[in-house]
Amino acid sequence: MTRTGSSAKNKESVQTEIDMESKGSSRAAGHIADLPEQIWWAILERLPPKSVLRFRAVCKSWLNCISNNNFLEEYHGRQKPQHLIVPVDPDNTKHKRSHRVDAVDFEHPEDGVRSIICFTSFGLFEGFDPDEEAAEYLMSAVQGSIGGLLLVSFEHRSYICNPGTKESRRLPQLDDHEVLGLYMLGDEFRVLYLKEDEEGDDEFFVLSVHQFLSNKSIGYCPVSPAANQRENGHKKLRFSLQSSAIEPPAMVGANLYWAPTELWPDITVFDCQSELFHWMKLPKTKELIKSNDSKTMKVLELDGELGLSLHRRGESSVELWVLDSLKMWELKHSIQLPVADITGFGAHTWDPFLMSMDGGVIVRCVSQGQGQGQGGDGQQGTQALLYCNRDGELAPGPLFVGDLAAPAIHLFKQSIRRYALFQGHQQDATSPLSLFRDL
Repeated sequence: MTRTGSSAKNKESVQTEIDMESKGSSRAAGHIADLPEQIWWAILERLPPKSVLRFRAVCKSWLNCISNNNFLEEYHGRQKPQHLIVPVDPDNTKHKRSHRVDAVDFEHPEDGVRSIICFTSFGLFEGFDPDEEAAEYLMSAVQGSIGGLLLVSFEHRSYICNPGTKESRRLPQLDDHEVLGLYMLGDEFRVLYLKEDEEGDDEFFVLSVHQFLSNKSIGYCPVSPAANQRENGHKKLRFSLQSSAIEPPAMVGANLYWAPTELWPDITVFDCQSELFHWMKLPKTKELIKSNDSKTMKVLELDGELGLSLHRRGESSVELWVLDSLKMWELKHSIQLPVADITGFGAHTWDPFLMSMDGGVIVRCVSQGQGQGQGGDGQQGTQALLYCNRDGELAPGPLFVGDLAAPAIHLFKQSIRRYALFQGHQQDATSPLSLFRDL
């Protein structure tokens, strides 16, 4: 046989293999398309977001399934909540800054830490001073998390973004204003924030985020008439709220809830429909009636219910209280913490709070040192985040060690839904302005 004849035969053999592989792929796609829809959902709902997005190319039936809003909502609901932290890069300078938001699953430490926002900015940051807390640690913040979207700010510029689809949009209306909370009303995302007027008084605003942005003032004292008369609300309202970057509210039903502060002893509630504030009393126990400066409290949403994490300073226990459907407070967990093990990590001070209905506890430890945080209690030092289960057992090692921009830890559930609010506004993931450029 001549070389030409052999070459032709080889080409024919290769083409035959390609044709067979193509037919096999077509048959596989056909078999997949023939599967009942509920089986697709059962398969897809258990895959990570990146894999689900890739499966859109399998066949038209899967593309239609993955684009279905009902599927997207169920998929989002199945995602396990992760905790967000904002590390501070010790190598930041006046001319270069690295920004990062990481997702951590404390209950499954084997999954590690995953960056969901990561980019580097360049320029002249005149206010930068690594020895001044306000200059360095307020430059990166998570201000809200709901429906798979994050409200974040970097270098005093605000954005709403979807890490699952890598879409983001600037919200200049929020720049340099104090954000109190991100929430959803129906399918619409809204932001509650404060704006200081020319006389230095705080005015409350609500920004509606859809394809077109619209904001409105809800007044200087948007307190329900009953609460205003009973609590003298116009004097107390400002003392009962904190920035969502420091102490995020919990959204349960159509309300936002803030934990009590040292200046105000009750839970603050914002009715997202009436756009009015009122207050809610704490569980009536002897311990909770004591002064708030002796305990640390945080609110959180737990499977559609309002939870309150309570730790009395100087004690080794942390409690989880849950508000049930009858509006009665129930003690769900009381967990004894392994203080000796916690201090064994070199913790100078430590602050525990419950973050799950199962009783998982996150312990924020601060060691003596030169690092700084935004805790509001004057604590300085390198921080470590530990996880303790409800049996009081500490995970083998810390999941994070370093400096954090804020002690607040927002919960995040990833979504692959493409919201209309990004259409015509999102930036390409490789753009120099993208929040996802360095992932």
